Amino acid sequence: QYTSISTQNKGAQSEVIVWPGAIITYKGKSIPVQLLKSQTMNTDAQAVNSSLNNLEYEVASSIRQITNPYRPRIAFIEGQGELGELAVQDLTQALSEQYTVSRLRLDGKVDALSVKVDGGRWRANQYEAIIIAKPDSAFSPKDQFIIDQFIMNGGKVLWAVDAMDPHLDSLRRNQFSMATPYDLGIDEMLFAYGVRINKDLLLDQQCAPIQFYAQPYGDQPQLVTKPFPFEPLVLAFGNNPIVNNIDPVHLKFASSIDTIALDSAHSTILLTTSRYTRVLRNPVRVSLAVVDMDLKLERNNNPFQKVAVLEQGKFRSAFADRLVMADSVLKELGYREWSRPTAQIFVSDGDAIANPVDLEKRTYYPLGYERAARAKIFGNREFFLNAMNYLLDDKSLISIRSRTITLHQLDPQRIQAQRT
Repeated sequence: QYTSISTQNKGAQSEVIVWPGAIITYKGKSIPVQLLKSQTMNTDAQAVNSSLNNLEYEVASSIRQITNPYRPRIAFIEGQGELGELAVQDLTQALSEQYTVSRLRLDGKVDALSVKVDGGRWRANQYEAIIIAKPDSAFSPKDQFIIDQFIMNGGKVLWAVDAMDPHLDSLRRNQFSMATPYDLGIDEMLFAYGVRINKDLLLDQQCAPIQFYAQPYGDQPQLVTKPFPFEPLVLAFGNNPIVNNIDPVHLKFASSIDTIALDSAHSTILLTTSRYTRVLRNPVRVSLAVVDMDLKLERNNNPFQKVAVLEQGKFRSAFADRLVMADSVLKELGYREWSRPTAQIFVSDGDAIANPVDLEKRTYYPLGYERAARAKIFGNREFFLNAMNYLLDDKSLISIRSRTITLHQLDPQRIQAQRT
């Protein structure tokens, strides 16, 4: 893709069109690499700096992609009202460059994610990772067991789960709604893995804008754009490679996360809200009128709420001490009480993983796209790509991406004044 670069010289402004890219060829296959990645919100200097930071990653990732004969398998889980194919199409395409991505219904089939190998003691996973993206109905106990045993056998899981239903239809129709908790049946599972997604909603002064029709101006409907505190823009916490060098991540109706200490696993906070956050406990009244209110978030607040957490280590099965089967049956199933070393990532918002969709045209926009700005300006895509790279042990790529190079630019005024 071409890029336009604006330059000023002796008071005159010029624009140069460049195609900054490379083509990597290996055994008759070729793939292109975009070297300069710019976004509307960035100045040219910022775009160059960001691209320099990602340059080694982009080249190494492309070399790995074209030379690696084995592609790890990822499955989007279906059957509980999860996001449809179009809603996660952008992430699916991005992941498909490195992994084999499919969609899967569990439907209570014990062998859906893992199979018992003849003569083997444990089950063998058929996928390296699964993604659970915004379910809205309960997982059956059997499906919970299938996911649990997938984790016990070393499977990685990315959970993007809503705790509260904001009832958007009522919000659009009446300008307000009452948000109520989802009953997904997975609270005990997540607790066993060291996480609790609370039944609350977060208001954050650092938030994304929404567009809505206000009081008409004369006979014309008036489209207004205002910051909406129920859609926080969350920032990296610490310097974990998953969140290093990414733009703010856009969430919608997110909840807070508590971590529970486990002896065999440890937690890493990835994303938090800003200093000016308030926690609203269930049930929550959601109103568009909040855009005009002085919420006084600088005084009455609950700062830096956790919204994305990495858990890694060994986990005890969520079904330990709950199964009433004979030992011989459990042995035949290949039931495992303690997991192999593995990792999971928990995000308290299902919409974070969803790209905007135009249902009329049956098309979609990039993950992280902002309709009001008509550009991709948020770091959602990079966050979830990094998350899957990390879960699937692409540590070499992640370590490259986590490096930071700072450009020390020359003084433009001195250059202009002393150009001779």
